[in-house]
Amino acid sequence: MKMSFNTDISTKLENSRNSLKKIARNDNTEFSKQSVMNDMEKFVKAVTTMDETVLVPSRLMDLEQEGDDDPFSLYAMLNDLKTELLWAGEAEEQVERGRRISDLSDTESDASSAAGDSGIDGEDERESAARSAAACRRHLRGLRHCLRHLTAAAAQLTRSYQEEVGAPV
Repeated sequence: MKMSFNTDISTKLENSRNSLKKIARNDNTEFSKQSVMNDMEKFVKAVTTMDETVLVPSRLMDLEQEGDDDPFSLYAMLNDLKTELLWAGEAEEQVERGRRISDLSDTESDASSAAGDSGIDGEDERESAARSAAACRRHLRGLRHCLRHLTAAAAQLTRSYQEEVGAPV
């Protein structure tokens, strides 16, 4: 019975990795329009299009700034986020080592408390799992919201660059 459970987890992990690889390669993978995977796919495609369109990133410095948004910094940040989303690992570990304890997010605090003692005497695993599931859903909604805004930012930066260099929009 235990082998079946481990095999199921391995299969699910492999399927998840394959889905992320397809997103990275921009293969035609379909997800529910409301899924975080769909939003991730759109974000990756928008940033890839932006990166393919912006042939001379230094020209972004000539674009008009809207508020505090520096187009060149936005371009670099979007590319970094795409890389971190798709290939996080070594880069993420380096960030973790350089971070201070005070920088820990609510997500990490929620996850650490859900992984260990719940802090409530007599709370069983189902109650703890239910709280963790609710927190996960809240964070997924936030992630989808952020991904949609970042996707729109990448599309706008692409359009602005095309207008600047006189390329067809």
